[in-house]
Amino acid sequence: MSFGHVLLQPSGHPLAPSAGASSLSTTPNTELVRLCYKLLAEGETEQLLAMLAPAAEWIQPEGLSPYGLGGTRIGPAGARLFLDRVPRVFDEFRAVPEQFVETPDNGVLVLGTRHVRAPGGQARTVPFTHLWKISDGQIGRFEERFDTEPVRGALRAVTSSSALRRGRRAKAPDPDRFIQLGLGFWPAKVLLSALELGVYEALSGAPADAATLAARLGLHERGARDFFDSQVALGILEREDGVYRNTPDAEMFLDPAKDSYIGGLLEMAGEKWYASWGRLTTALRTGEPQNNLGGDGGDPFAALYADPELTRRFQKAMTGGSMAAAGALARTFPWERHLVVADVGCSEGILLSTVLRENPHLTGVGFDLPQVGPTFAEHSAHHGLADRASFVPGNFHTDPLPRADVIVFGRILHDWDLETKRMLLAKAHAALPPGGAVVVYESMIDDERRTNAFGLLTSLHMLLESPGGFDYSGADCVEWMREAGFQGCAARPLEGPVSVVIGYK
Repeated sequence: MSFGHVLLQPSGHPLAPSAGASSLSTTPNTELVRLCYKLLAEGETEQLLAMLAPAAEWIQPEGLSPYGLGGTRIGPAGARLFLDRVPRVFDEFRAVPEQFVETPDNGVLVLGTRHVRAPGGQARTVPFTHLWKISDGQIGRFEERFDTEPVRGALRAVTSSSALRRGRRAKAPDPDRFIQLGLGFWPAKVLLSALELGVYEALSGAPADAATLAARLGLHERGARDFFDSQVALGILEREDGVYRNTPDAEMFLDPAKDSYIGGLLEMAGEKWYASWGRLTTALRTGEPQNNLGGDGGDPFAALYADPELTRRFQKAMTGGSMAAAGALARTFPWERHLVVADVGCSEGILLSTVLRENPHLTGVGFDLPQVGPTFAEHSAHHGLADRASFVPGNFHTDPLPRADVIVFGRILHDWDLETKRMLLAKAHAALPPGGAVVVYESMIDDERRTNAFGLLTSLHMLLESPGGFDYSGADCVEWMREAGFQGCAARPLEGPVSVVIGYK
């Protein structure tokens, strides 16, 4: 058999771990590796490549060399060559990780099963061992080992060699995706109107038929049934025997009574941002924001925080938008090395409450405009953190940042122009002790500006919302951090379209 000089242990996996190895599920390195498999499964290859060190080794079994897939490749560019080649050879080349094991040399050994399908339908399943080496939050080496003979057999069974040259068959031209994009505001508005009307709150713990639900919400009978059933078709509601109820996800994330509610962000989208996006063409022609806050190029936040109710709603929106990223950061950053974390532009404090609950040794400081203080105090008390989370009022344009071991900018830098971005990073450097860290997370644009559509759309949102704000790539942020004096700067995906950049003083 030819499988890259791999020795199979009795477990059936190449180089199966010894009895002394330790299985992990929550270490930062293991979580980073889990994220790699998630990105591969979702086709987010650019985000994965951004996690590789410049000289990283990407190693595949030599048994795949006849198909242009074996051997060692260096750096993100080399790994990209492999990933681009795979769909030309296989119809399916899917890895299913099953066990994660920490190694003594800062690595993660992964045992799993690779599902392979050759053009023409020949399928094989083989056990694999993957060895990942992590250094400073980047992947320094990835090595895959498996018995390549079954895979080679599947490829040999392909009767026409032209299938390998063609790769996947091209799809026939189809206008459907353009129609779906152009009418994308239809399902968006259904969700936003449902939140405005209180649909999910009304159904929480109280399923109802169409007539009963329409009466609860004060809806006219003409559109009510289509409105409810469209949410069934969109996977937001369930209907059984004519009775509607929230899906489990809607029950968790769209019910305002729950701490997991993300609807504050969507409420803001419906009330403020929907109208602004209707004027995108004007913004593209003029370069001017369209939110009608701040007026004549002024600071939109000054106008926003002048209205207490709008301030509270904006804070709820920021909580909804940051909940997932805060959870990922709380689990993956090495907080055990630090004692005090400061969240700059903290809003009501979702980042601090999440991080402090996951890391009981930490204390936190929230830094924001004075109007934010009351809601921050309420949020901290609600989560039992009043004795560990304090609020420092201030304006980061004019005041120094609070001193801490870690300073976090979560969805802050993209609000401002380049000069302000650089100024804030310089202030962070001044406020940190030697060995301290600055952490920036945003829906960052991928370095090639090709794949993270959400990051690019967020940058257009900044065009609509602020006089000078724009989103940026991880590479951009690394460059600005280095200019401010930070070292060891690196970017990596964090959660969904959100990436994080970390630098050390």
